[in-house]
Amino acid sequence: MSNKYENSNSQTKPSDVECEACNDTGGIIDKVYDEDYGREVDIYRPCHCQKTKSLKNRFKNALIPDEFKEARFDNYEQNSEAQKTLYKAIQEYLKGFPSIIKDKPEHNSLGFIAVFGESRIRLLSGEAKYKAKSEHNNFGLGKTHLQMAAAKWILNRIRVRDEIAPGQFSRFDRGARVLCVSDITFMDDLTNARMAGDGGETLRNLLDSAINADVLVWDDLGKAKWSESKEGLYYQIINERYLHKRPILFSSNEDAGTLSDKIGYAASSRLLGMCGDRLYRVEGEDYRLRKGSH
Repeated sequence: MSNKYENSNSQTKPSDVECEACNDTGGIIDKVYDEDYGREVDIYRPCHCQKTKSLKNRFKNALIPDEFKEARFDNYEQNSEAQKTLYKAIQEYLKGFPSIIKDKPEHNSLGFIAVFGESRIRLLSGEAKYKAKSEHNNFGLGKTHLQMAAAKWILNRIRVRDEIAPGQFSRFDRGARVLCVSDITFMDDLTNARMAGDGGETLRNLLDSAINADVLVWDDLGKAKWSESKEGLYYQIINERYLHKRPILFSSNEDAGTLSDKIGYAASSRLLGMCGDRLYRVEGEDYRLRKGSH
């Protein structure tokens, strides 16, 4: 074929379309002169706007909270050793993230947990409780900020090629699908979906999105009040992601022991195992209180 091209979409450009290149059709048909046949043939190609639309949709479906829409790595404060540790940890994790998505290693996840869990502190009273809160604070370190910044980094940079059969992959890649959930809200949604009179459709859709997202960002894990049914949901989601080696980025104000109490030993064992040496126990000064004192 020769290189004589004529874009068939360029002749009409309605003023109310978003993309004038394809007139919002999503594709462009190029007229290409085929020397073998001695005539022009139509060659279809996706328009550049499709990647932009896909990115917008994936950002929307990621459910990043409005309060963290501006969360970036360059506006994360590193005023304490704990904050520096968190920042360095997530930066090192993302450096190797393309290979995590491609190679699916056993240790694929990243977790930030407490040294002395919130549930453990609540069992104390009087001076002991006040001292534990002061010495083992895990709040206000910017964990959620870093998680959301990481989610946006992944959405913008990571491409995924789906396995369509054992050992066979699609010819085309796509942008990574990320889902961000906050523990109390998410577990309430799952619990309410169980009681919905729709034959379990809502529950299946919620579970499917959490299980099959390329990356699950789980904020404040273990914050919801424990129940046997919730423990079963934690296990179902975490176990499926464990089996299919899909990463979870999570934060919790519980320690390893109290997290097991809140989400169940089986789910906790799998989740912590998925982290390998990327499980960080952090504590430090609450930056929100520090700002208030200034």
